[in-house]
Amino acid sequence: MARPLLRPSLLKVRRRKVMWIIIHHTAEMYDRPEAKIDNPIYQLPNVFSGVMEKKQGDVNYNYVVEKVKEDYIAVVTRPYVYLCDWPDIPENINNSAVHIGLMGSYDFKIPEKRMYDVVAYRLINPMLKSFGLSPSRIKLHKEVSNEDISCPGEFIDKGRIITAVRRFVIK
Repeated sequence: MARPLLRPSLLKVRRRKVMWIIIHHTAEMYDRPEAKIDNPIYQLPNVFSGVMEKKQGDVNYNYVVEKVKEDYIAVVTRPYVYLCDWPDIPENINNSAVHIGLMGSYDFKIPEKRMYDVVAYRLINPMLKSFGLSPSRIKLHKEVSNEDISCPGEFIDKGRIITAVRRFVIK
């Protein structure tokens, strides 16, 4: 498989302070089986193929969390200095948001507790500390979208995200 081209010239640079953390699932972004069903095989390289097909500068999430073998990993896909392109999210929110994509479709799969823990410990808590944010700044895509969507899926429980975040508070 060809390596994805990194094209930062196609990306907008963040000019505003990070104020929001938005949770997605990858199913809505790329029309590839790898983006719709997470399994123990490392699938992110195939999602990068979707990026090349769409002629994008990079994956449209700052981070993607994927299950590989027996555990979840968090991968930087678009450095947070670059904005993600979500036209359904109001510009004042999107231009100050970091986007986390959960590999797969959580309209069909119930997430494991371990996924919530990895998202909280590896991504959300360090961001809350670094950017001086409270857990109230964590939003699901469907909460900030101008469209009627289910992203990040009917089975994602924001309460479980917040509970995991509180367990791993960085003091």
